[in-house]
Amino acid sequence: MRKKGEKQMRLIKFTPLLLTFFLLAACSADPEAADHYAKREEVNVNIKAPESIEADSTPKIDVKLTQDGKSLEQEATVNFLVWKDENKADAEEIPASMDADGTYHLEYTFSSDGVYFVKADVKVDNIHLMPTKQIRVGELTQEEIEKIKQEQEQKKQNDSGSHHHH
Repeated sequence: MRKKGEKQMRLIKFTPLLLTFFLLAACSADPEAADHYAKREEVNVNIKAPESIEADSTPKIDVKLTQDGKSLEQEATVNFLVWKDENKADAEEIPASMDADGTYHLEYTFSSDGVYFVKADVKVDNIHLMPTKQIRVGELTQEEIEKIKQEQEQKKQNDSGSHHHH
């Protein structure tokens, strides 16, 4: 009887080890998986828009999608979100129109003075990109001008990669 109890104890001790081994073996990655990802080039979104315009105008705002330096050949879903100042919750969503060369266009009239933001919401395959462009419309208040300067300075610091540690 004692031998049977020892076998059970030994089995209980080694069961977690065996389970771990089988789980690790089952979860091992496909050795070619990295090659599948490496071959896929990054999709780039370029928003072309004027930095400043007059109120009540409909400027030309285009989005060009590229991959590996060439126009993206596969179809994408592109919508624009447009909002004024800090009112992102009130953003208008506008579907983009596309021309024959694969450029997406926004038709939008910027009705009043202020700082607007245009976000291109781009979905292609399993990729979701959302770059944003700032557009100054008409006459800006001194407060709006100062805010833009602060944002540009902040962006410069972030882009330069200089981080101060205290």
